[in-house]
Amino acid sequence: MSRIMWITIISTVMTIAGVTLLLLSSIPMENKIEGNTLTVRYIIGKETIDISGAVFLPVPEEVNHNIIRVGGTSLGKKHSGNFMNTKSKTRYMFYLTGKGERVYFEVGSKKYLVDGVEKPV
Repeated sequence: MSRIMWITIISTVMTIAGVTLLLLSSIPMENKIEGNTLTVRYIIGKETIDISGAVFLPVPEEVNHNIIRVGGTSLGKKHSGNFMNTKSKTRYMFYLTGKGERVYFEVGSKKYLVDGVEKPV
């Protein structure tokens, strides 16, 4: 095989591996609220979000309509990343595993929607 053929094969394999790792590190598997933190566990890795001062509210109706993904991933019922309502231009952070009841809260100007957690009292 020629040198160009090997470079093409190696580049393709590295691209596929990189995209796979990126996808696996952004699909949420479990959400857990402990104290003042929300921990989102992905297939690979986890993220901790400070939720001190969070205001828990009922899930807005507009979250269910006219939503597009601005950044992040979606795979079936699993969603993670930035989403926006196209009519109101409101942005949300989704960490949905497809398991359990949805919980909505705001921290400062950021709006979060997670599922599978107990709302702190």
